[in-house]
Amino acid sequence: RFVGLKNYAFLLRDEFVHKAFRNTLVYMVSTVSLTLVLSFFAALLLNKHLGIIKFARASFFLPHVTSMVAVSVVWIWIYEPSIGVLNRLLSGLGLMPRQWLYDPKLALGSIIAMSIWKSLGYNMIIFLAGLQGIPREMLEAAEVDGAGSAVKTWHITIPMLRPVVFFLFVTGTIGAFNVFEQVNVMTSGGPVNRTTTVVHQIYNRA
Repeated sequence: RFVGLKNYAFLLRDEFVHKAFRNTLVYMVSTVSLTLVLSFFAALLLNKHLGIIKFARASFFLPHVTSMVAVSVVWIWIYEPSIGVLNRLLSGLGLMPRQWLYDPKLALGSIIAMSIWKSLGYNMIIFLAGLQGIPREMLEAAEVDGAGSAVKTWHITIPMLRPVVFFLFVTGTIGAFNVFEQVNVMTSGGPVNRTTTVVHQIYNRA
């Protein structure tokens, strides 16, 4: 029996689909915006040619080439309620440990934090390439005119990096809407569907 558009009508009424779209949107806005800002400032700090700076660049980029499943398992251990590194650090500071992946208010934020950490290095490398493509003559001319670091960054660096920002924004948005592995490994969409996403729901329904 041909059902026409009834399946799509059912999706519009399905509360799990609503939660998945809402979670995916929150994840996308948070990860894309924060990753762009943090990676830009990291690139500014590491835009040098010193030996220790090259080591720092490699350290930032290393999480990007690591398997998402492996990274997710490591962060499960970091977030572990009783022996996790993060809760031990909080206890050492006299703060109460948290149920990072089991608290509905913290679970999605915990996954967002891990995803930002993993994608930071890739964005930073792209920003570094853009920074090194800015003509030195423009920056030197601004210095002669008395422009400080903040003025050069706002009026020269950022405008020159608009194509880079647009590229990272588009690719980051696509990647955020496809988020699945860390959700499936770390929380399986829980607790109470607070971390389920569109692709995770597709996987569950299929």
